[in-house]
Amino acid sequence: MPSYLLRRLGQGIIVILVVTFVTFWLPTWEPGNIAKAVLGNHTTPAEIHAFLHDHGLDKGFFAQYFDYMKNLLHGNLGTSLNPQTLDEPVTQVIAPYVPRTFWLVLVSLMISVVLSIVIGMFQGLRRNTWFDHAMTFIVFLAYSIPAFVFSLFTIIFFGLTLNWFPVSVDSQSNTGFFYPLMNMFWYHPSQFVLPVMTLVVLGLGGLTRFMRGSILDTMVQDYIRTARAKGCSSRRVLFKHAFRNALTPIITIMGLALPGLFGGALITEQVFNYLGLGWLTVSSTSSRDVPVVMALTLIVTVLTVLGNILADVGLALSDPRIRLTGTR
Repeated sequence: MPSYLLRRLGQGIIVILVVTFVTFWLPTWEPGNIAKAVLGNHTTPAEIHAFLHDHGLDKGFFAQYFDYMKNLLHGNLGTSLNPQTLDEPVTQVIAPYVPRTFWLVLVSLMISVVLSIVIGMFQGLRRNTWFDHAMTFIVFLAYSIPAFVFSLFTIIFFGLTLNWFPVSVDSQSNTGFFYPLMNMFWYHPSQFVLPVMTLVVLGLGGLTRFMRGSILDTMVQDYIRTARAKGCSSRRVLFKHAFRNALTPIITIMGLALPGLFGGALITEQVFNYLGLGWLTVSSTSSRDVPVVMALTLIVTVLTVLGNILADVGLALSDPRIRLTGTR
């Protein structure tokens, strides 16, 4: 396992390097001068030159990229170029937004996993019944609806028509790591129903289909037939013999689902005016705050790499037949 983890970490580092290079390179193709975007159109040439020099933007591309990577190795993500947060460290800019998105995505993922396991198991056990067909239709419908369309639907139907839930999340000045979780479950739980519902639906479709297929594959295995032949009850066969092996694909794609939910949060947070990393990404992109956008892209990239590694490790731990050397 150590050699496998080292190999995967090496692959992940290569992916991160490629992503940082592409993310650093793309803004160079954007028309206009970033100094004018920050200082205004009435800026003098002298002020533009001073701004570019102070921020190291007057150097060549590779010199800037080398400085960025050198600072990155020391934990320095640069300073913001947004006029409202100009020259503030990027880590300080994004720090208040991290726990808000973290808890929103984590809670949504946990609900999606639990619901997908329950629905997928019942679908697998009641194959080709009315329940299986109905849930298949609902799951495929939820899977095919874009995030912004479903977000708008929940706002119109549950928020404006039925007036059950608020259609936006109030901005909170508290920045403690656990405060968004308390806000979600204690202070203002009704404000989070629609955003969480949207992210749950985004992750539910694929997880449910994987769970259903896994149950169907597991229930026809030889050890399941042997357990039934020994007189084990259906409940014992399901939960003691089939359930653990049926969870294998869920564990695999859970690591991949987390970065996907962060992508869904990018839209969801904008629609519901929730000040998280998704909202900050759109805002920073609009204001051409390249260092913040690069830091946010780096976070998603690292999460994707770690998600893949954790999925493989979790798969090996859940199924003793699988070895990390690639053999079974």
